[in-house]
Amino acid sequence: MKEQVLNTKHPWLVGVVVVGIGAAYFVLLGSGQHPEPGLNLNYDVKVYEELDRIETRYEEAPPIRLVMENPRAMAVHDGDLYVAGKNAVAVIGENHAGARRFQITGTPNCVAVAPDGAILLGMTEHIEILDRDGNPQATWASFGAHSFVTSIAAQKDSVFVADAGNRLVLRCDWQGNVLARIGKKDAARDIPGIEAPSPYLDLAVNPDGDLWVANPGKLGLERYRENGDIVTSWYHPTLELSGFSGCCNPTQIAFTQRGELITCEKGLVRVKRYDVTSGEFIELIAGSKLFPRQQSVRDLAVDAAGRILVLDPKTESVRVFTEKGAGDGKTAQQT
Repeated sequence: MKEQVLNTKHPWLVGVVVVGIGAAYFVLLGSGQHPEPGLNLNYDVKVYEELDRIETRYEEAPPIRLVMENPRAMAVHDGDLYVAGKNAVAVIGENHAGARRFQITGTPNCVAVAPDGAILLGMTEHIEILDRDGNPQATWASFGAHSFVTSIAAQKDSVFVADAGNRLVLRCDWQGNVLARIGKKDAARDIPGIEAPSPYLDLAVNPDGDLWVANPGKLGLERYRENGDIVTSWYHPTLELSGFSGCCNPTQIAFTQRGELITCEKGLVRVKRYDVTSGEFIELIAGSKLFPRQQSVRDLAVDAAGRILVLDPKTESVRVFTEKGAGDGKTAQQT
């Protein structure tokens, strides 16, 4: 029996709000290397910035300093933190101690680690695979000239690849063959279609094995089956703290080991926690007062200890947020 798709009660209102705040929001877009569409407009968001200048249950611990050119992606696996940048992948040990470094060619947009320890690098239009020791194992064929790979989730039997250029999620086998194309608009299957106005399209698999995809142009999330059928969806277009604003948010998503959804936004950078099933906003983790205006963070992850990790290109570090009183006990690391 097909599960009911959860949508906003007023779909027409979503369109009006998205168009209105999306056009105004272009002035706030991040300063990554890929230009964003739209004109620069004078738009006062001061009142909305004040919404996240509140006390939270989290505090910032000492960051992990990165000695790496253009760090762009990270992943967590078996207690280790993997960070990929220009011509290098660093593997930082448990408790953020020590580091190994592998030389690569190019700058990945995303990185993932398979259950067996294989390292997957998302280049612009293809995937490269290293073994756990950093040795090249395979290079998949190009997904096409319009592809722009932005996220990977590696499972035992398949690999999910977010392609912002084609506005799709590809389910592939381990030889790189495409088994399913997920997210294309299909009214007969109640699939609204992934909208990616800029090169941000993230996905994550929760501890139950469910595939969740951020639909940044619709300002929400969607859950899919492996065959591309949609299970459920929710969208929150608003400049209020409880939802997402601009042309394309959330930009990054991740899950805790308990299955809690963590999101990150650009423009007004906010890290938040949601109930993934209902889309209910739970709490703010870190607000825009901790991030400069005109910024986009590069990646988001949660480690085994529940620390929220944010890859910050402005400071060239992984910023660490912990629950107050949890006791991180770390000093700033360099890798």
